[in-house]
Amino acid sequence: MKLSTNAAALAWSDGPDQAPACKGVNADLFFPKASSAADGPTAAERTALAFCAGCPVREWCLERDLDECTVTSRIVGVRGGLREADRRALHVRRYGVRAPYRAKADR
Repeated sequence: MKLSTNAAALAWSDGPDQAPACKGVNADLFFPKASSAADGPTAAERTALAFCAGCPVREWCLERDLDECTVTSRIVGVRGGLREADRRALHVRRYGVRAPYRAKADR
């Protein structure tokens, strides 16, 4: 499994000069079973979030992820210091696009 396009992008983009905290870490750590927005983070999500907490490129990583994910259904795992549920909610607030599974439930 690929860690993320974010860490790989540091080598060829105009991204920050610092290395991400996740560099060299097993990528599976950042793709735990997702919890719902109403629940708190799972133990596995908290472990991944701990890596992001002190990361020097956390904000860049989050912005890049939100820019790359055109629909909320493509948002998976932990990135930019936020778990999947939190990034989906932020994406909906920012772009005004409802999550596909919720749009179907409202009908």
